[in-house]
Amino acid sequence: MKDESIENHDTITEERATGLVAIIQAVPRLLVPLFALFFLSFALLYASSAIIEFIKPILSEGDLTSGLVKGVHMGVVALAVYELAQVVHQEYDKSGKPSDAIRRIRRSVTRFASVVFVALVLESLIMVIKYSQQDLAGFLYYPVAIIASASLLLMSLGVFIKLSSSDTLEDTSSTAANS
Repeated sequence: MKDESIENHDTITEERATGLVAIIQAVPRLLVPLFALFFLSFALLYASSAIIEFIKPILSEGDLTSGLVKGVHMGVVALAVYELAQVVHQEYDKSGKPSDAIRRIRRSVTRFASVVFVALVLESLIMVIKYSQQDLAGFLYYPVAIIASASLLLMSLGVFIKLSSSDTLEDTSSTAANS
């Protein structure tokens, strides 16, 4: 009698664990497309806002430079959000399980960091143009700081790519195997 209750308890515990595993595996299949759709919808909103921000100053004031600056600014934000949506979507393959994690992460980080780098450089160039037109040379420290941080990001990305390259990973694994 006692053995039967222990077996029943074990069966119930296994069923609960199986149910928990099924829930844990179902969550990414549900949330990953939802997050990707969320970021994609914001990217489309930013892109349409970029078009509006480009056209509005041209039609109201005839100022092409202001339209370009505002449109490019919003367009770069739209590109960064779109890239984020793409990274989230590609996080899992169709089965919902991670595949070739190192290569996937390296590619995603490289693409996203490249978009952020371009956004930082464009933002600093926009600030330089704006401050130059308004004779605010004292505020040029901000774009210089942004360019310096973008340079640091680019150097960090290069180090990341070098350290995560297949040659480096193979050297590390072969060294560990020989030890």
